Amino acid sequence: MALPQISLAMIVRNEGTRLAQCLESIKEAVDEIVVVDTGSSDNTKDIARKYTCKVYSYSWNNDFAAARNYAIEQTTGEWVLSLDADERLEIGSDELYSLISQTEYSAFCLPLCSQKDAQDFREYDRFMVLRLFRRNYRFKNPVHEYVSVDDPALIGYSSHPVIWHTTVSIAERHARRGRNLALLKTMIAKNKTDPYLNYYLGIEWLGLRRIDFAIAAFQAALRQLSTEQVVFRSPAVRNLISSYKNAGKIDEAIRLCLEESQHYPGYCDLFFDGGVLFELKGEYEIAIKWFQEAVRLGPPHHAFYHTDGTEAYLAYYHLGYCSEKLGIFTEAQRYYEQALDSNKNYYYPLYPLVLLNFIQQSAIGVLVFLRERGYLAIPEVPEKIADLFRIAGFPDIGMQCLENNYYNSKAGLELFARCQMYSGEVACAVQSIAQMRLDGIEPTTGALVDEIVALLMIDRFNEARQRLWSLWRTKDSRHVFRAVFCLYKKMANNTLLPLANLKAATTLLDLRERCLHVRTKNLFEQNHFASLISTINDILISDAETMALLINDLSEREKDVKQSLEYTFTALRGLCR
Repeated sequence: MALPQISLAMIVRNEGTRLAQCLESIKEAVDEIVVVDTGSSDNTKDIARKYTCKVYSYSWNNDFAAARNYAIEQTTGEWVLSLDADERLEIGSDELYSLISQTEYSAFCLPLCSQKDAQDFREYDRFMVLRLFRRNYRFKNPVHEYVSVDDPALIGYSSHPVIWHTTVSIAERHARRGRNLALLKTMIAKNKTDPYLNYYLGIEWLGLRRIDFAIAAFQAALRQLSTEQVVFRSPAVRNLISSYKNAGKIDEAIRLCLEESQHYPGYCDLFFDGGVLFELKGEYEIAIKWFQEAVRLGPPHHAFYHTDGTEAYLAYYHLGYCSEKLGIFTEAQRYYEQALDSNKNYYYPLYPLVLLNFIQQSAIGVLVFLRERGYLAIPEVPEKIADLFRIAGFPDIGMQCLENNYYNSKAGLELFARCQMYSGEVACAVQSIAQMRLDGIEPTTGALVDEIVALLMIDRFNEARQRLWSLWRTKDSRHVFRAVFCLYKKMANNTLLPLANLKAATTLLDLRERCLHVRTKNLFEQNHFASLISTINDILISDAETMALLINDLSEREKDVKQSLEYTFTALRGLCR
């Protein structure tokens, strides 16, 4: 018996930058590809024709469902898979055919995973979307269209394959939201009882940060959705919780968590959200109980809207934070380690974990701990931990974090040079920045300041003066230029010039801060940095306004030292618990 045929049906418009990636991900998994263009002015059609001869045009009429249904009508397979150009399919061998062989179902909801931040792949939300269905079904609604299946018993839910949504630019998102809002308002005016319309209206308002409107829309949707409609009701609940939280209505959000946990006692995300809310109120013991329940429950049924990690690494991270706030430092350390064990790519628990380890052992001991656990092999971690060591007063240890090419970014190269400089290897730092230029990498303003200061410290004044003009040529760096120029004049000619503005003073305060974190055994280098700090102080106290900034900075530093001492001794007691 021949296997049923599967057709991919897509509608596209000006998707030249994304379409190929989508089609590459799916081309081996379907029998037919149908692409309907709704009015592209770029090379979208040309790209589509590289994958299929079935490329059609459709006159756009502000109706997504009509366009998608036209695409379905061009297919010949018994089953249809619907994707957008900003999506890609993560699929194993024959997964689609395995699903459609289940004869009791005529449609399937697949997980759609959406990254929470364009720069950060570690955290994502999972929605269930009906995208695989028999060819006789059709889409409904001009916007936020969905496949209409009258009998819910005919819909199956699967954890694979996974649809990954590619993050689009903020400008593009806002343009889409404006279009969608206009269409949704028109539809709601005609049909006030459709709960899905209010849900999607809330999504659009929330995306535009119009929180009060979002709250009203989600409340309306929840009044209309039954507890059995979890595919839509669970995200409506969590988005309403988020909206309450963003509006500062923490008690209303907690009340909703309590009410909904009665309907969905096995829904870990609700308990995670509740834990976050109690954490915000400073009620850490109660928060811990909610996070522990989220961990105990584990991931929810596929039909529920789910944020990855609410039952694991995210919950453990918050458990560590709440334990730390309560002074239970041994527990905090254990939870942070569990968070990292659950997901090593989620590196945020490393920061507090490193700080807790500083209390118990030497800086080099912390470095050994990080190496033994393999944390320095995680992308992005070496740079962030190296900077943490530098700020903590161990730039030499920070430099060791960046050894063995554990960095490959411009920021990593500059951080390595900065660690060199404040470890006393001033000439080496100058050499590292010079090598960047030879490799075609132009230093940032921060690295340029370090380079000029390093040149001044080793009496290479002419080179320092040449570098100064690079700062001057960058309009946004004029205040930085003024600060470093005053430093140059004082060190080269013993001429004291006024800073002229407070932004320039802030630049010198930042430099002074870095100098205070120097760690070198070379007495000669120590004297160099002490002299540099003294010169900065002389410039700052030459004017009443900048002297006030210096005094305020010293006062804040005194507070930080007192807090650090108190924390250390409290932590030492806490570690014994």
